[in-house]
Amino acid sequence: MKEFDLPVGWKYVSLADIANVINGVSFKPNDIKKEGIRILRSGNIQSGYLVLKDDDVFLDNTYYNRDNTLQYLDNCITASTGSIDVLGKCGTVFEEINNCQIGAFMRLVRSKSKDDALYISFILHSPLYYQYIRRLSKNGTSINNINNSHLEEFKFPLPPKNVKEEISKWYYSLEKKIALNTRMNAELEAMAKQLYDYWFVQFDFPDENGKPYKSSGGKMVYNPTLKREIPAGWEACTLGDFCDLYQPKTIGTDEMSKNGKYHVYGANGLIGFYDKYNHEKSEIVMACRGNSCGAINRTMPFSWITGNAMVLSVKDKSISNEFISQCTNYMNIKGAITGSGQPQLTRENLAPLLMIYPLQNILKRFSKKVTPIIEHRLHIQKTNEYLTHLRDSLLPMLMNGQVTVE
Repeated sequence: MKEFDLPVGWKYVSLADIANVINGVSFKPNDIKKEGIRILRSGNIQSGYLVLKDDDVFLDNTYYNRDNTLQYLDNCITASTGSIDVLGKCGTVFEEINNCQIGAFMRLVRSKSKDDALYISFILHSPLYYQYIRRLSKNGTSINNINNSHLEEFKFPLPPKNVKEEISKWYYSLEKKIALNTRMNAELEAMAKQLYDYWFVQFDFPDENGKPYKSSGGKMVYNPTLKREIPAGWEACTLGDFCDLYQPKTIGTDEMSKNGKYHVYGANGLIGFYDKYNHEKSEIVMACRGNSCGAINRTMPFSWITGNAMVLSVKDKSISNEFISQCTNYMNIKGAITGSGQPQLTRENLAPLLMIYPLQNILKRFSKKVTPIIEHRLHIQKTNEYLTHLRDSLLPMLMNGQVTVE
């Protein structure tokens, strides 16, 4: 990186000066077990945090390796991936995680001194680090790679001890707030899923007497299209019947701006910012290119959605699009994916997918209940984005003397 004049007492260091870079564990598919050592992969890093997932893999305890077993304030980094947007993403262990190691496509960055641990996390979540990774990514081949030496040679400014301690305290407080908001949003997502499952999977939506429909003896009828019983009066339809499916105009990465006002969503969710938007409302989009094909994302209001994502726009605007977001979990999305070298989803393949079509009054009652949950989620997400912006803007301001930490 190009070095600039720093405030008095600051100096440039390489990551190798204050941290160790540790490899992940290699394993074969037939080594995977149902329990044992949890192996974290790139998908476990979400918004800068490590999240344990239902589809995590486990290895036998013979794979135990003390070095790459996660410790408090370790940093997990994606070192190899098929997507440039994912390369280098970092998640810090802000809470104790027991019996977890990282996979071979990951790296651990562990502070040599606990006094530097929070500052290292701060740096690895900064724009300075991600700009460095983007420059390196041009050296990849068919898969994007960063090796240990790339990470070890990353240079960044290190402040005097007293300033570093104050930055670390501020950063930790901010991260705890972001983490709390993230957990709240996860709980809200779980609430929305539970509501959908209760109403449209178990069919125990409130009947006319306020009792759970199926459990209270509500009439069920076999539907030959769906090949299962559904509540009387409900029907089967296709995704194309229920939604308008379309891919908006794609913009290039060179058109995006880190200072853009509006979010840009592609195959991997949020991919950048732009000075224009093409959708005013929060939409449900499905990744339709690459390894993330079929993944569902909810956009923020006033966003630009690119052609690498398929918009699933519910035709009846009185129905919350959270219904279709949840409904896709029970569709055969994988069966609609084509292409070997480059997986893709097309409108022609998605439109015929079968789904359940409840009575209109049931859908509207569900929408009334789920809408406040979604609005609260979006509000929390917006708050977290503001806090993240504060975090990301601190380092440049400290370096050029715009702010001081006391």
